Amino acid sequence: MAKKHEILREIKQLDIKLQNMDREKATHLYSKRNDFRQDFAHLEDIDLKLSHERKTEKIKTKQQLDKIRNMVRRFRRELQDVKPTPEFVEKLKIIMEDIESTVSAFKEQQRDSYEEMMREERIAMQEISTINKKIETWSQMPNTLAEPKPSHVNKPLTSARDVTKDLPSEVAAFERFLEQTGGHRGGWDEYDHQTFLKCRNKHKGKPLFIRECVPSIPTRSEQQIREHEDWFQEYQTLNEKKKQAIRKWRTIKQYEKAEALAHVEEDSSSEDDEIKAEQAEQLEQERKEKLAKVNAWKVQKELEKAEQEEKRLKEELRQVIAKESERKKQIEKRAEIEKYRQQKQEEEDILKLAEEMQEEVELDLKRQQRERDMPRLQQRNQRILEQKLEREKAKVEAEKEKRERLERIKGQVEVDVKRDPSRLYKMTKGWEERNKSKRTESGGPVLHMPHRAVPSWRAGLH
Repeated sequence: MAKKHEILREIKQLDIKLQNMDREKATHLYSKRNDFRQDFAHLEDIDLKLSHERKTEKIKTKQQLDKIRNMVRRFRRELQDVKPTPEFVEKLKIIMEDIESTVSAFKEQQRDSYEEMMREERIAMQEISTINKKIETWSQMPNTLAEPKPSHVNKPLTSARDVTKDLPSEVAAFERFLEQTGGHRGGWDEYDHQTFLKCRNKHKGKPLFIRECVPSIPTRSEQQIREHEDWFQEYQTLNEKKKQAIRKWRTIKQYEKAEALAHVEEDSSSEDDEIKAEQAEQLEQERKEKLAKVNAWKVQKELEKAEQEEKRLKEELRQVIAKESERKKQIEKRAEIEKYRQQKQEEEDILKLAEEMQEEVELDLKRQQRERDMPRLQQRNQRILEQKLEREKAKVEAEKEKRERLERIKGQVEVDVKRDPSRLYKMTKGWEERNKSKRTESGGPVLHMPHRAVPSWRAGLH
């Protein structure tokens, strides 16, 4: 897993470098403002063609990987429903052979592609080495081609001398330094020089920043960056001397101008001379004070600007570090989650496969047990059936005997009862006796008989 993260990190760094190179190439070679754009038109067409081929190859590679991934997923789905049959085992074997052949073909194709690219890289490196040797040979040859055209070479120098003839020697030295070393950027382009200054300001000019600049400026080597640092230090020194010389030269010029004005007006009165001298001195003093204030203000502004730039760079660096740290944490968490998920999935697959196999074994054992118990159960069921039939037969025989016994009893006892319908309307013997008890011995009705008090809920009941 650590090796995988390292490879992914290296791929990302190479991708960033490729993007930087593409951006610089589009800025310096294919820009519409470039005077030599027509010379690079053929190179731009080749670059576009190669980019299109690279994108096409990337899409094809992704399709092949998706195909392999789908085959592996299909194999996993088949493993979730394991059947201990020869057909199922043969099916799994065919799927595994297809996956293995596809992966082998993909690896072989990638190996051939990488070998072809390595061979092209070796050829390109040999061509570059040959061209470098030729350039070194040309640089060591005597410069005879420049001699027949001295006028074209001397024109800029003459112009520079004409411009700087009235300036101090420090200014002329600075101009000659710029002319010899490639201008205010030392022969570098704007992007590389600005990146160099950002790294230098970030580390406050410490030698450590050179190593930090190497990844940020992929078009320059560490030796070139060191040479540019030496050039920049000399550039700052000469620039500071030029500024001091210009300030001194302006002061002298103004002083000479004031003296000339003073000599022109010598014929005026002494009072006017004294007043003018005082005014000139006062003006000179005010000018010096203003100049000192302006210089102090400029220095303060430069310091404030440098501090703000440093704070901004620190904040950007802090944000980048925080984002990178958060991204690394997220990648590690995703990797851990994916690893845990895969582990759980594998454990679940194994458990499910074991459970299915256990169920198959249990079903097989039950089937074998049923086959062994089948004769015994059939005998038991036959015995129970016979016992039930015997009980039903005995019950039927008992009912038959009962009916026969009742028939015999009826035949022995004869009952002869005559029909008398009027008997239904006659009073029973009990009712007649009851009516008799309500009369007295004299035969008259009883008027009053003492008895205990009857509760209200029993009143009217007999």
